[in-house]
Amino acid sequence: MKILVMRPSPEGEKLVNILNNMGILSWHFSLFNFLPSLSSISLSKKIYELYTSDIILFFSKKSVYYTNLYLNQNNLHWPIEPDYYTIGQGTAIFLNKYIKKKFYFQKFQKIVKLY
Repeated sequence: MKILVMRPSPEGEKLVNILNNMGILSWHFSLFNFLPSLSSISLSKKIYELYTSDIILFFSKKSVYYTNLYLNQNNLHWPIEPDYYTIGQGTAIFLNKYIKKKFYFQKFQKIVKLY
């Protein structure tokens, strides 16, 4: 069996190392990487959109991590008005560290509330 891991760095490399150490031949190839933006272009517009949104959807723990990092560095707080959704239970559990309100994640074709 050969496995191609497409998870972003550095988690992708870590998974490949674990698999290779178990004797499962695997390679890492990521289509994208997450990095904090250094650009200040239109960030004020993005912050406005964040605080005026009805729904915020997170696709990964990294997106939660970098959003929280940006908010902390700029002395901002997570908006409390929007409904939060995540793709996957792991991302939901990670988001729950920062958002202390109910939000939703998809699990087996069903949307579940997390309190």
